[in-house]
Amino acid sequence: MTRLGEFATRIVLPSERVREVGDAPSVRAAFVRRAFSIDFLATCLIMLAVATIEGGVIAVFAKQTFEGSVDNTTLNLFVGLLGAMGELANILSFFWTGVSQGKPKIKLFTMMLGAMIACIGAIALVPTTGMGALWVLLLLVLAARVCWSGMVTLRPTIWRANYPPDVRTRVVGILSSVQVVCVAVVGSSLAFTLDKNPDAYRIFLPIAAVIGLAGVAIAAKQRVRREHNLLRGERSDPDQARIMKPWEGPLVVLKVLRQDKWYAQFMLWMFVLGFGNLTITPTLVISLKEEFNFGHFQSVLITSTIPCVMTLLAIPFWRRLLDQGHVVRFRSLHSWTFVAGGIAYTTGAATDHVWWYFAGAALMGIGFGGGSLAWNIGHVDFARPSETSKYMATHVTLNGVRGLLAPIAVTTLYELLKKKGVDAHLWVQAGSLFISIIGAAGFVHLRWKMGKLTDKVRRGA
Repeated sequence: MTRLGEFATRIVLPSERVREVGDAPSVRAAFVRRAFSIDFLATCLIMLAVATIEGGVIAVFAKQTFEGSVDNTTLNLFVGLLGAMGELANILSFFWTGVSQGKPKIKLFTMMLGAMIACIGAIALVPTTGMGALWVLLLLVLAARVCWSGMVTLRPTIWRANYPPDVRTRVVGILSSVQVVCVAVVGSSLAFTLDKNPDAYRIFLPIAAVIGLAGVAIAAKQRVRREHNLLRGERSDPDQARIMKPWEGPLVVLKVLRQDKWYAQFMLWMFVLGFGNLTITPTLVISLKEEFNFGHFQSVLITSTIPCVMTLLAIPFWRRLLDQGHVVRFRSLHSWTFVAGGIAYTTGAATDHVWWYFAGAALMGIGFGGGSLAWNIGHVDFARPSETSKYMATHVTLNGVRGLLAPIAVTTLYELLKKKGVDAHLWVQAGSLFISIIGAAGFVHLRWKMGKLTDKVRRGA
């Protein structure tokens, strides 16, 4: 293991935090440290590539690059889809769940990452004008994001096996921090470079892809603790021991939601809150260009960099709150941060003062800090160990549905209002805020209904 990985592991995972009843502490500690060292280094390198297709970055790139060569209404629809592509691609998450059931995890994990990196590198070959080129860009980002969704679906199972409950939230928080740092640094660097030279992406992306492949090579060295027990449990269920067809995913989603009423209600309010959040980025990208004539760097600063920086700063606070109780309790408090961000954006749209957008970006970033933790491990508060992937895939699939619906709805509404001479930006932002309020209030209501169930939870028990 490299010195960087060893140093990071010693700093964030001291020996007293990696003990688990029933294990020899020294053996368990050694395994956890090795697993974390690999995860840390691989995440650092892989995210340097993934950051180039982050929603706020790739949407700005498309808007700035293709404006004038593609009909504006069509371009704005594509901008909305690209901004939500990470969520949209999640519709196929249950396909990955079926593929991974009863199969060694790391091999599939690294194959998905390798395919994703190849798609990112291929974006460097895409022309910068015409509808055909825009379609190619969309399909490459979609393919990369589909692979990433498979990794996101599989990763919680690996984390649950490798990290005991008392350090798991800490590990996820650190790895989430690494991801947002990479997105902030790479996104702003790419945007600044593109303002200087619009063709610089042809060099920037291949370099990022090569670095990402180095991360995949490191990830391939990971091991899954007691994987034979995990695979045996998966294979014992005949419904899980076969590869699931993509169209079977909705049926399994319905099955999971029917058998767990609390999780079904949790997913309902996640859908509402997430829908509101997903309508914000497309509107921002479009209005920052059309109304303020911002370039790559200024736009990415608001849509990506500032939220990432605030996400990093907020994660330690949210990690402590999440450790104190059930994810529903956490969401009933955390969700109001998005409402505050929506208020700032709406005020900015009403007053045309750009500083409100910077404030909104900061508040949304604080919210994303908590969301990055709850997204990765919140479903564990509901699921049995053998069903972790199913619950995560249900969450990811529903996230994909709103990732498809939200950008189409918001860009269509934006264009209709604009044609009628209405302040489209203001009314769309106000609508997003209203939806976020409903979602946050829904979590408060769910917490009240669940009562003492949300007070305490031993994650992974």
